[in-house]
Amino acid sequence: MAPDFGLPTWPHGEGAGFLAVKGVRDVVSGLVIVSVALAGNRRVLGWVMLAMALTPVGDMFIVLFSDGTPATAFGVHGATALAVTVAGGLLLSGSRPQPSVGASRGSSRTGA
Repeated sequence: MAPDFGLPTWPHGEGAGFLAVKGVRDVVSGLVIVSVALAGNRRVLGWVMLAMALTPVGDMFIVLFSDGTPATAFGVHGATALAVTVAGGLLLSGSRPQPSVGASRGSSRTGA
């Protein structure tokens, strides 16, 4: 698993718990995105996606600073960060609901 993540070795003994930490983190991250998506608020989902993009950025730096393979750091984690950032940006860049004409001018016009 460590080479797939981009690290030269995986912790052994007491350090092996980090594998469980990563698994839980990944599952919870996915559940957060699914929960917000099910709520149906595209703009909030866009902001959540942008915030979640920090996780693969952090993973990329961890791999690079742990003498991992740069190809995996950039090709897996960097590409993931880019894809999540683009998705968040697209969610935020969509058309925004425009206020109705009456709401923008006020409702004091009654014709009388």
